[in-house]
Amino acid sequence: MAKNLGGAVIDLLDSERVELRVAAATVLSAVGKGDKSVEAALTSRLEDSDHAVRRIALEGLADFGAGGIAMKLVPLLRSGDESLAERAAQVLAQQGASAETALRKEVASGPVAARRVMAQLLLRRGTQPSIEAVLDQLADNEFGEQALQLVRHELDSGNDKLANVIEKVAVARAGEANKELGKAWTKAQKTAEAAAKAAKTAKPKKGGKANGQNGHANGHPNSSASDPLRDPEVMHGVAELGSLLRLIGYLGRSSTQALLVKFADPEEPRPIRLAAISGLRRIVAASEARGTEKVIEALIDFADGDDPAVAQSAVDTLRGARIPDSLAKTFARLAKSKNVAAQKLAMERMPAGGGAGAVKALVEALGGEDPTARDAAGRGLSKAPEAVLPVTRALLATTDEHVARRYAGVLRSHRGHVSNQAIDELVDRVRELMDVHFKGKATADQIVLERVIAELVSDIAPGKHVELLFERAKRLRKAGKSVEAFGSLKPLLRSRADLDAAIDDEQRFFLALLCLEAAGEGIIRAARVDDPVFQQFSRLAAKGYPVAKQLAREKDVSDEAIYALGFRLIESGDGSNEELGAELLQGIIDERPRSKLAKSAKNKLKLTGHADD
Repeated sequence: MAKNLGGAVIDLLDSERVELRVAAATVLSAVGKGDKSVEAALTSRLEDSDHAVRRIALEGLADFGAGGIAMKLVPLLRSGDESLAERAAQVLAQQGASAETALRKEVASGPVAARRVMAQLLLRRGTQPSIEAVLDQLADNEFGEQALQLVRHELDSGNDKLANVIEKVAVARAGEANKELGKAWTKAQKTAEAAAKAAKTAKPKKGGKANGQNGHANGHPNSSASDPLRDPEVMHGVAELGSLLRLIGYLGRSSTQALLVKFADPEEPRPIRLAAISGLRRIVAASEARGTEKVIEALIDFADGDDPAVAQSAVDTLRGARIPDSLAKTFARLAKSKNVAAQKLAMERMPAGGGAGAVKALVEALGGEDPTARDAAGRGLSKAPEAVLPVTRALLATTDEHVARRYAGVLRSHRGHVSNQAIDELVDRVRELMDVHFKGKATADQIVLERVIAELVSDIAPGKHVELLFERAKRLRKAGKSVEAFGSLKPLLRSRADLDAAIDDEQRFFLALLCLEAAGEGIIRAARVDDPVFQQFSRLAAKGYPVAKQLAREKDVSDEAIYALGFRLIESGDGSNEELGAELLQGIIDERPRSKLAKSAKNKLKLTGHADD
């Protein structure tokens, strides 16, 4: 009878009445887990004409953990219903390898919004086939630029494994794309030459009309036949190769600079040159002028060239570059360039024109006594990226707070372009000063310098600053100074977005633990529900972090503090918080069942309905 009843409910999914289909989908979602026939029936309802039926079927399949339904989920991304598409994307992400095949097939067509979601899911998979499926879209007129920016976003997140795969694939594809573009270009040129030859031999018709449309001869410069760049195959090839070169540039790896310089050659089509030059920006900005001499020399030549678009792109790339001493005089000649932008750049970067000697003189002037000379030196150094490392080392060498703040101000003006070497040296100095401080041997000047350099690191390298803060907090806690340790991390609580991006689960637990130790059980009882203590523990619990077990292992956390935390979480009114609070109180009961605190915990759990009578 049960089988007949189940079959009858499944049959209701085909009813013409929406309310019956909704009811049947609801019942099957609630009781059909593990039944393949129910999974198949609900999967078929993902194509239902009614939104509610589709939503219920999707949620049911998600609860079942159903697999092999990726092909049915992809159409939901194109449904036009944002909330349903978002949920379908979440379920697709859980399908693993089975979803990858469907996504690789479907990402090439459909609405841009749906393709964007599919591309994101493929990039998160991180396999070479999934990455190649996204790179296949780079030449697409509608979606190509968005696909490129999605890949860029993933690269900027610091995924080295993904970057290695992309470098391998993109470099290989660039070579193939260049070959195909060469063939298309040759073919288009022959077509253009044939059209021009035909235009010369053709005689105008009576009435003064030329052979071409709108009165133009076939060989007129405005005709698409005379310009290879207007040929559809060439346009496709240029779009693909240009996007690949920009992508290679986003990697910011010096190993690719020779390839990009090759494609910036004057013999290449203008769009390819522009893409290659823009691709060099991250490479030259991230280096300390070592190994970039040929690149910088080529860019200086392009900046003084006859093509205004290429010249401007070269100027923009040089703007963030360190100029090697060997090319200082060559760069200075741009002050007399026929291109106004190149002239302006050379004048702004006069320290580069004078080489290392000019930078050294400006650094000394900035640290001197003459206010006028200091101001001029500060302006000059702020415009010279190659001054970053010398200014950093001058900052590390000084013992004067005021001079240190001047040098720090110059480095802040280069925020986003400070090299890793400079950042590492600053971080090492902060650690040295911290060590002296903790040993109680720091002078007042050293304490101030530590603060100045640490503040600078927080501006130019927030991630490194977070590491330093946690190092300081751990040392303070080890010394029995939990309140001071929490105080050193408290600035992180001001911005949830920055905090989420900066710390991992272990660091979040340590921060929450310090909150707990610093507050104590009495303050926790009086704290608000949105107190940072509760927020950190709640966010960890929501992610599946074993909060209760970890707290139980902490010898410095008293049972009273754990009880107070659990008590307050239960009273928060938030379901997830209440579960964590009940788990904490139950842990006290399990560990010390006969203690007064355990009895209080039992009473609290019974009163709130979290334990049986």
